[in-house]
Amino acid sequence: MTAPTPSELRPDLLPPDNFRSVLATLIAALTLGGWINALGRSPLRDALAAQTRLWWIEQIVGFALAIVCIGIILRRRSFLLVAFWLTVYSLVFDLMRWIFQVIDGQMTIRVAFLLYALFLWRLWTARKQVVMSRNTVPVEVTS
Repeated sequence: MTAPTPSELRPDLLPPDNFRSVLATLIAALTLGGWINALGRSPLRDALAAQTRLWWIEQIVGFALAIVCIGIILRRRSFLLVAFWLTVYSLVFDLMRWIFQVIDGQMTIRVAFLLYALFLWRLWTARKQVVMSRNTVPVEVTS
């Protein structure tokens, strides 16, 4: 009989991935830092009342993604699907903002877009690893 693998001991954890954790940390830190900055400066805080409903939806999705990223950093498998879809929504919001900026003649490199795209790729990879680990059958090795 073989010793149980770590995934058999803790099936609620995601496979370890340092790159995914770094991306989740960057997304959470930049999102929460942006909120603290906006709420801490009175000119930015005063402009919050004039924002549209769509902007507020984008901010709520971003804030929820920052919270879910903390669960991904802790490698909780239950946050994987939620993180995937919140990242897709955030990616779409950021893509639309970039398109509107290009239409206005502003060419910028969207760091958030790159982070979301890389994070989405790592979440997709983690999802495939989770599916593979569920479909494998532990084999007993005898000598």
